[in-house]
Amino acid sequence: MSLLIQQLEKSKQNKELLSFTVYGDDSKFWCGYVVDYSEDFVAIQHFTKFGKKDGIIVHPIDNFERIDFNDDYVKAMECVIDYSDQIYKPNTMNLGFSQSENFYRSVLIQLTGNKDVIASFEISNDDYYSGYIIEVSDIDFAINCVGKSGEDLGMSLFKIEDITSIQLDDVDNRRRNILFKWRKASL
Repeated sequence: MSLLIQQLEKSKQNKELLSFTVYGDDSKFWCGYVVDYSEDFVAIQHFTKFGKKDGIIVHPIDNFERIDFNDDYVKAMECVIDYSDQIYKPNTMNLGFSQSENFYRSVLIQLTGNKDVIASFEISNDDYYSGYIIEVSDIDFAINCVGKSGEDLGMSLFKIEDITSIQLDDVDNRRRNILFKWRKASL
C-alpha cells in the first residue's frame, strides 16, 4: 500500500486534517479530512479558514502537487475548527470618542493593553498591520504585531498621523487572536 493511500485511509478513519495543494493553481488549496477515496479520486470534507464546514470537494488525486499532514498549518486549523464558534462571536466593545481629541488616537488609547481585541491598521493608504496596542503617546503608538496565522511578529512603532483606517474585532482578527493565544500556550 502506498504512503498516499495510507494517509488517505488514516484521515478517513480518524477525521485527521490534511491540506491539499493543486498543481499550478494557488487558488486551489483546501484543508479537510477524507470522506472517501478511490484509486483516482478523493472526497474531502472542506473547512473554511475560519473553521466552518464548507461542503465536500471531489477531486482527482493525480492533480494534487502535494498533500500535507501534521504540519503547522494543519495544527493551526485544528485549533481554528475547535474554536470556530468563538471566532464568530464578537467582543463587546464600547468605544467612546472625545470631540477634542484625534479620532484615531482616541481609539488607540481605548485599546491599549486589551489582549482580547486585535486591531488592523492601514498605514498611508498602503500596508496593513495587525496586533495588540501596547502603548500610545501624543504622536505615535506601539503594537505587538500578529501574523495571519497568529505568529508573534514582534513590536512595531507607527505615527498616528499615518493611520488611514482601523478595523477592530473583525472575524479575521478574532481568528488571529485565537491562534496567537494558542501558539503562546503551546510554547
